[in-house]
Amino acid sequence: MNAKLDIIIIGAGFCGITVAASLKNFGIDNFIVIEKGETVATIWKNAYDRLVTQNPYFTLPFFEGKEKYSTFKTKDEIVDYLTEYAHHFQVDSHIRFGEEVQNISKTDNQNQTDCNWQIETTKDILYCNILVICTGPTNEPVIPKFFRQEDFSGTIIHSSAYQNGIPYQNQKVLVVGSGNSAAEIALDLYEHGAARVDMLIRGKRWVFPLYPRLRSLQYWLWRSRSYFKQLFNQYTTDSKIAAMERAIDFSPEELQADIKETDKFIQRFALDLSAYSIYPEDKGAMDMEVNQGRVAWVDRGTVKQIKKGNIQVISNSIQQLTQTGVIFANGVTQDYDAIILSTGFRPGINKLLRQPELYLNLNDSLLPNTDGKCQSIVDATLYFVGFEKTASRSATYGYYGWCTGKRIAFQLMEKQLLSRQKLKILF
Repeated sequence: MNAKLDIIIIGAGFCGITVAASLKNFGIDNFIVIEKGETVATIWKNAYDRLVTQNPYFTLPFFEGKEKYSTFKTKDEIVDYLTEYAHHFQVDSHIRFGEEVQNISKTDNQNQTDCNWQIETTKDILYCNILVICTGPTNEPVIPKFFRQEDFSGTIIHSSAYQNGIPYQNQKVLVVGSGNSAAEIALDLYEHGAARVDMLIRGKRWVFPLYPRLRSLQYWLWRSRSYFKQLFNQYTTDSKIAAMERAIDFSPEELQADIKETDKFIQRFALDLSAYSIYPEDKGAMDMEVNQGRVAWVDRGTVKQIKKGNIQVISNSIQQLTQTGVIFANGVTQDYDAIILSTGFRPGINKLLRQPELYLNLNDSLLPNTDGKCQSIVDATLYFVGFEKTASRSATYGYYGWCTGKRIAFQLMEKQLLSRQKLKILF
């Protein structure tokens, strides 16, 4: 069946579901959400067991949730909350689960049809007037290759395939990476009885404490950065939407000023781990996150085990793998039973678009070119939600999604009005 729709949304995560909820709110019904997984928030559903949010009380616009959730939601709570959100706004029936997009191309619109985009999936060929891509910046794992990797007799997996440390009891494990997933997986391995846990940290990284003494500070920071949410308890729906629009309406200069002020404040809380060959980055933590996508390591107990010697930090690069382990650049050899690659993700949008060079920045990140509010600067019928640069990304995912839904709804309404006016002129 070749369906023709007003809007197709790709991805049923935070942004995709919020765009869908907004469309429903503004009276748009002819749309679908394509999700390759079997549930909303598939990335969270498939993540390692101990994953939790770093944003206290994370919620999306106009719905706190009927269930009682943790201060820092677990991965299961995130899935439950987003499922509840989708049901609340009646977008469940619009989601097509277990269907993956394989190719996106611009249609030949010479006949002045409404269908600007052709989307080929694993189940169908679909057409739509407006396309919204919400697959996120962490959709595709980055998996490096090592010299003589084929010789290694142990297990090599990416962090996206890791669940918990149970299979690694009494094993020697090398965790490659210095981000939050690397730190939490290393701690998980130790707590599940791995015989040896090493962290290979090849670059600089900011590290901040969270438990126990800075949990209250984390909450206070969240409240201060999200002060505009208080407006939502006092005004009408229109006023709340206006508050959201103001929250994401800033110039590049204002963004950089916000980054600078944030870094000036939070830098004083960074941990000094130079004794363990972990050094802060040359630029501020928020600067690195917003402009280079390197999120600071927020510690949940790994640093304590590093200081106790239960988790070893290795600052050398890998020269090659052997049958039983690794030879590092300094010549040291170490045996391992498993290597876990916490080496990050990339958006992967370039693999979906027929002509990615038209819509994406041709650099290492391959992020979309937008107007700063999710609309492509190349094509007004194309939106990318969840990729904008902001100093409070996770806190504003829902804002970008809701405001994009409103923008698309008004775009369609304006087009329908123009069509009716043309018909009146003709007849």
